Amino acid sequence: MLNWMQRVSLAAGLALPLPALPLPALGEVAPAPVDGDETFLPGFSCLAPGAGGTGPITCEARIGQTMVPFYFDLFWEMDEALDERVVDRIAIRQQNSPEPFQEITGVGSRVYSGIGQNGFEAIDLNFDGQLDFRLLAQTSAGPNALYRNWLWSPREERFVANEALDEIASPEFDPDTQEITSRWRSSAAEGSTDIHMWEGGSPVIIHRETDRYSEAGCVRTFYDRIDGKLAETGTGSCD
Repeated sequence: MLNWMQRVSLAAGLALPLPALPLPALGEVAPAPVDGDETFLPGFSCLAPGAGGTGPITCEARIGQTMVPFYFDLFWEMDEALDERVVDRIAIRQQNSPEPFQEITGVGSRVYSGIGQNGFEAIDLNFDGQLDFRLLAQTSAGPNALYRNWLWSPREERFVANEALDEIASPEFDPDTQEITSRWRSSAAEGSTDIHMWEGGSPVIIHRETDRYSEAGCVRTFYDRIDGKLAETGTGSCD
C-alpha cells in the first residue's frame, strides 16, 4: 500500500483562471453507473432560459436508486456592472410535482456569466451512495475555488448545508478511497495539498503537504492528524 508521500503530490505551478463555459442543454452530462449497481445511473443535466430570458435555470438529477428525479430551479439576476450571474434562491421539486418541497434562500453564488449554471453539480459529496449538490460561491481568478454545498439527508428528506465543506478550497472527491483532496495556494511561493475524510458528519483533515519556494529551492513539509490535531511529521524535497 502506498504511503501518504507517495500518494499525494502538489502541482507547483499556478492554476489558470476558470474558463468561460457554455450553458449545457438537458442530457448533456453523461451519467456513469455506480459500482455494483448497474441499474442506478447518477448524473445531472441543466437547461438555461433562451436568449434574453429571465426565468430560472432548471437542473434535473436522480439522486438515489429508488427516488424519482428532482428538479432544481436556480433563480438568478444579473449584475451587469460586473458581468456576474447571482443565484440567491433555489426551489427543489420532485418529478410531476409543480410545488417545491424545499426552498433554499441566501444561496450566495455569484460567478462570471459565462460559467454555465453557476457551476451546479449533483455529485456524491459524502460517499453515502446518494447524490448531493453544490454551486460555485464566486468566480475564482486562481486555483482556490470555493463552493456552496448541500448534502441530502434521508432522515429529513431535504438537502442540508454543510459549512465545513464550504471552507475546503477546490475539493476533489474520490469514492474509491472516500477521501477529499484539496489543492490550494496561499501565495505564489507557497501551496498545499490537503486530504480530508468524513467523520461524524463533517470533513476532517488528516494529512497535509505544504511546498514553500525560496531562492534556495523548495521544501515540502508533511503534517498528519495525531490525537485530533494536525502536527508536523517531516520534511523533504518537493520533487
